[in-house]
Amino acid sequence: MDIAEAPQPVYRQARFTDLEDIAAIESEVFGEPYLYLMLRQLYDLHRAEWLVAEVAGAVIGYALTLEKSGRALLFTFAVAKRYQGAGFGRALLNQTLHVCRELGADTVYLTVRPDNHPAGNLFKQAGFEFTEHDDRYFGPGEPRDLYEYRLHP
Repeated sequence: MDIAEAPQPVYRQARFTDLEDIAAIESEVFGEPYLYLMLRQLYDLHRAEWLVAEVAGAVIGYALTLEKSGRALLFTFAVAKRYQGAGFGRALLNQTLHVCRELGADTVYLTVRPDNHPAGNLFKQAGFEFTEHDDRYFGPGEPRDLYEYRLHP
């Protein structure tokens, strides 16, 4: 499915009723997904910073950014597998960067597993720059590559 041929997503702030769909995508996409409990707590604390992409009434992707003092962490970001590879992730990322600008962020940063080449490529193609590799970012055996995107050059 190509995004040009598919119905265009609607981007909106997440609602409480979206959490089950977000949790389902999280479980489908990640080997170690955030549990519903964690997503619920993140929603309670950061509801205004959740963004979802919706097609025909169904949540197909989401992003959570946490902004503080001009820096925004892209905390979690995913698109349902059946919509991957068709431009939906790039479109959601572009919308997420727009939201970060509106929040007043100057920089967006994120981490990616070094073996997650599709995500790393998506972020590089969008203009994120690799800043460092950390073999123990989340503890022993949990390496991550760190990327940054300057919103205001």
